[in-house]
Amino acid sequence: MDKDLKAKVTGKADVYLHNHLANSAYWFKRQIEKKIESGDRTGIAFDYLACATSIAFTNEAHINFFGMKCVKGYVERDPIESKVAVVFNAFKMPIVWETRPLSSFRAMKNLRDTLAHGKPAEIRYDNVTSATRDQQNIIDNLKADWQKALTHEPIMTAYKDMDDLFKQLLEKSGLKLFDTIEQTNYTISLIEK
Repeated sequence: MDKDLKAKVTGKADVYLHNHLANSAYWFKRQIEKKIESGDRTGIAFDYLACATSIAFTNEAHINFFGMKCVKGYVERDPIESKVAVVFNAFKMPIVWETRPLSSFRAMKNLRDTLAHGKPAEIRYDNVTSATRDQQNIIDNLKADWQKALTHEPIMTAYKDMDDLFKQLLEKSGLKLFDTIEQTNYTISLIEK
């Protein structure tokens, strides 16, 4: 009997990656906060790395979302600086890369680019220095720039800036928060032979 049935399916899905990326950034941010609260910092460097990467991806996904929804002729494949300029100009927002939130945006983007290319860092250090209890100054001198960027303050600042910038873009866009949420609608009609 089932062989005699056919189904007509119609539907529409709005899949917005920025939501998943923002949730990922939030997840890792909360993991960091929980580890600091509990005093168990096991693997926290990986959480910082994942959080920073998620923030960088989210920032660009936000720009792409608002560009595609609000700017006619928006080109997703353009360099990020061009895309930010297009969206910010359309929304009459100032573009100042030297101050927050765009300074955080750029820092996370540069970190993402460094991680994506995976270039080794070979660091040599030979200097007379003050000895400290934990030798942190010596350890810091032997870190790659990307490792130095994965510290609490810049990551938490970048997260806040990511969230604040999304709210600013949302306000300027004229969209409602509901418009940024994924939606899937479909109907199934059974057809008898």
